[in-house]
Amino acid sequence: MKHQSEITIKACILGIILSIVLAGANAYLGLFAGMTVSASIPAAVISMGILSLFRNSNILENNIVQTAASAGESLAAGVIFTIPALILMNYWDDFNFDQYWIITGISATGGIIGVLFTIPLRRALIIEGKLQFPEGIATAEVLKSREKKSSGLKYLLQAGIAGALFKIASESMKLWSGVLSGATRIGNSFASFQINLAPALISVGYIVGLNISILVFSGGILGRWFFLPLLSDGYIDQIPLGLVDDANASVNWIHNNVIKYIGVGSMIVGGLWALINLRNPLMKGIRSSLDIYKKMNNGDNKTLDRKDLDTPLPWVGIALLFSLIPIFAIYISVVKSITITAF
Repeated sequence: MKHQSEITIKACILGIILSIVLAGANAYLGLFAGMTVSASIPAAVISMGILSLFRNSNILENNIVQTAASAGESLAAGVIFTIPALILMNYWDDFNFDQYWIITGISATGGIIGVLFTIPLRRALIIEGKLQFPEGIATAEVLKSREKKSSGLKYLLQAGIAGALFKIASESMKLWSGVLSGATRIGNSFASFQINLAPALISVGYIVGLNISILVFSGGILGRWFFLPLLSDGYIDQIPLGLVDDANASVNWIHNNVIKYIGVGSMIVGGLWALINLRNPLMKGIRSSLDIYKKMNNGDNKTLDRKDLDTPLPWVGIALLFSLIPIFAIYISVVKSITITAF
C-alpha cells in the first residue's frame, strides 16, 4: 500500500484555522440556542474543498483537519456550558484581562485532558459500545466521498450565505422581527409564547435529529406553559417594580431568575445519567487498550491493524499526572487557597 502523508504542514495550519472559526461559531450558537452541534462533517467538507486546491492531498490529511476542527469546537462547547456558571453564581460581575487568561488556561488544560480521555473513550463508545451510526462513521463517509467529486462544499456555502442574508435582514436592516413573542397577565400568573425564527435553530434541529429536537421542544413547552404559570404566583412579589406592570418584562424576569435553573438541573441529571451508563463500555475499552499495549510490547504490533493502535495507556496516565500542575496553578490563582486547591 502506498504511503500517504498524514500530519503535514498544510493540514496543521488548516486545522488550526478551522478550529478557531468553528469554535467561535459554535460558541455563538451554544449561547444563542442552548446547544451546540459537532463540526466534524462541516469541517470535513470544507477541508475537502480547500485541500483539493493542492496538487498532493489525501484522505488522511482531510481526517487530521476535521479532527482538529472538531476538537476546537468541542472545546468551545465546554467553555460556554461551564464558565457562565461563574456569572450565575455572581462570582464574576464583569470581565477583565486577568479573567481572560484564567479562561484561556482553563480551556487549554481542559482541552488537553479531553484529548487524553478520548483515547480510551474511542474504544468504549465506538468499538465496545457498538453505536449503530456514530457521527464518526458519517464523517468517514463524507471523507470517502472526496473521490466522487461531491458538491457538498457548494451546498454548505449556499446555506451559509442564505443564513447570513436572513440574519442581516432581520437584525441589522430590521426588515422583520427575528422573534415573535407575546405575554399577558392572568391574575397573579402569566400566559406567554415566544418563537425565534433564526435559521440557525432550524439547522440545529435538522442536525441533532428528531429525537433530540422533540426533547428540546418539550422542555420549552414545559418551561413556558407549565412551570412559568405555575410558579409565577409565588414569585410575582419579587419582580422589580419597574417591570411588574409589563407582562413581557415580568415573564422574562421569571424565566431568567427561576425557570432556567430548572433547565440547568435537568442538564446536570442528564449528564450524570450519561456517565453512569458509560461505566461498563469505558471499563471494557480500558481493558482492550491494555491488551493492545501488551501486544505492542511483545512485538506483535505488526499483526495489528493501524486503526487499532492507540497511544499507550501508561503514556496517557503520565500525561494526566503532569496535567495536575496547570490545574493546581489555575485553582490557586482563582480560589487563592492552598488547602482548597489541594483537595
